[in-house]
Amino acid sequence: MSEQAGETRSRHEAGAYRAPLTARHFAPRYWGSWLLLGVAWVLQEMPRPAVHALARGLGRLIRRGAGRSRAVVERNLELCFPEMTPAEREKRMEAYYRYQAQTVLDYGLLWFGKPGQHAARIRIEGLEHYERLQAAGTPVIVLAPHSLALDYGGVRMSQMYDGVSFAKPMKNPVLEWINHRSRTRYSGDIFAREQGLRPAIRQLRRGRFFYYLPDEDLGAEGAVFVDFFGVPKATLTALGRLARMSKAAVLPSFAWYDSARDQYVMRLWPPLDDFPSDDESADARAMNTAIERGIEQAPAQYLWSMRLFRTRPEGEPPLYPSRKR
Repeated sequence: MSEQAGETRSRHEAGAYRAPLTARHFAPRYWGSWLLLGVAWVLQEMPRPAVHALARGLGRLIRRGAGRSRAVVERNLELCFPEMTPAEREKRMEAYYRYQAQTVLDYGLLWFGKPGQHAARIRIEGLEHYERLQAAGTPVIVLAPHSLALDYGGVRMSQMYDGVSFAKPMKNPVLEWINHRSRTRYSGDIFAREQGLRPAIRQLRRGRFFYYLPDEDLGAEGAVFVDFFGVPKATLTALGRLARMSKAAVLPSFAWYDSARDQYVMRLWPPLDDFPSDDESADARAMNTAIERGIEQAPAQYLWSMRLFRTRPEGEPPLYPSRKR
């Protein structure tokens, strides 16, 4: 899909998830959500130095009030970066919350930004890898880890090319409506995770890229335990199966906020070599290695608040504090 074509919405496939605006979105219980959208619009129009200052202050507030979430961030950094001193991990956690605040305050760019603003403030590096595969008629899976700037890369890719993704609907219908509207503004469809791999395979065969986020710990079913930063992690094996069934190449990616240039960046790397193989564990480890390389681009900007190691091999103790009071 060209830049010019990106200003129009593509057709929607049957079975794709919908989030239409309805009368219930305007019920009094959601007035606060509409106020939040108004604040996001105002922030989008504010001078950038002022937004950066707000992000620093908000980051400190989020960190202080994070509670259990902060304990998960601390534990993940301790597990994944044991070579760092406590002071270094503390500094990285501080940066994590600052970048989290920045990406949240900038959501007005995704929700209300014009096409020219998206093109100017979100850049894609390594696009030649995608274009080479597209020219050869090879289906493409974009391996997209859960970075803080994940949605920024997805919106920019969908502005240029036609793609699909999976998503879990948000509980707040107003935020779900505006978020879904943003993700499908230019092109593409969103499918529910519960629909399985069939919609992704069908769309890949039609030449649409698949923006795939397989790095959550969703339990032992459909997963194998392989290292992630040296720690055994329940890692989904679906990427290898999906690549095999669709004959797709897998392009690793990572999205982050470049504070020096005040831009969001998504980098694409060359496709994974010899992927998939006949070994599920080897494929899962190759995926984790690619994700680790992406995180190294901006180590403070991965979603460290995820319980990455929630599921443990049989007989191993839990790695996170109990959620019970």
